Amino acid sequence: MIAKLWRWLGLGRIDQSSGPLVVMYHGLGGEDGLIPSEFDAQCSHLSAHYEIVPLRDAVAVLGRPEARQLASITFDDGYCDFAEFAIPILKSHGLHATLFVPAGKLGTHNEWDEGERARRPILDEVSLRALDRDHVEIGAHGWTHCRMAGLNHRELQKETVHARRKLEELVGVKVDLFAYPYGQLDDFDASAEIAVREAGFTAACSTHYGRGSGLRERYRLRRIGVEPGDSLEVFEAKIRGDYDWQTPKERLGAWLRRRTR
Repeated sequence: MIAKLWRWLGLGRIDQSSGPLVVMYHGLGGEDGLIPSEFDAQCSHLSAHYEIVPLRDAVAVLGRPEARQLASITFDDGYCDFAEFAIPILKSHGLHATLFVPAGKLGTHNEWDEGERARRPILDEVSLRALDRDHVEIGAHGWTHCRMAGLNHRELQKETVHARRKLEELVGVKVDLFAYPYGQLDDFDASAEIAVREAGFTAACSTHYGRGSGLRERYRLRRIGVEPGDSLEVFEAKIRGDYDWQTPKERLGAWLRRRTR
């Protein structure tokens, strides 16, 4: 309803920036994950409207006019269903994705969702190494999948430096992309951004809604979040801009939560 009103008022592109578009997924399949066939259809739609590139390539052109034509696919949490469902679909389309992994949770499950969502197993070390490098790049998603706002220096080092070191030891290549766990604007702070940058990461993703990010947002890239129930129609509407109202809504929500803590 809000999306239709937003479009009717002609506000669809009020939040459009210079790009690039970064799309965010979590789990595929199961009782509370996106249906794999929907992901397949969304990949087709995205490919028809954007040049889909690895996230590192999109980051490299932040602030340039050509960035508007680029899109990148990301997955958070490092679930086993990424290997089972996402990789075959990505291969069939000739696409690439970035998988953000909580380095200290390999081989476990989504403990942070306990009691709220179904249990999803996380890739173990062997499975992580076996991922097809032609279609996936590994990024860090912290060490413990905790909110990083308010952490002290030692805790931030664990979530950034230690996480990067562990993942690089496992996959044998540089890991220089990061995604904040939870990722709303009050889930990380300036200290967390500094820690991510000083740990050697070249960019970081938030979960703050947006169809593009500017050069100054390198360490808080906005993403379009895809929810389990999102049909192709909803996905198209998000890409078109009908859901841009979520950006000011999330900013207000983060401000209110900071005020009440």
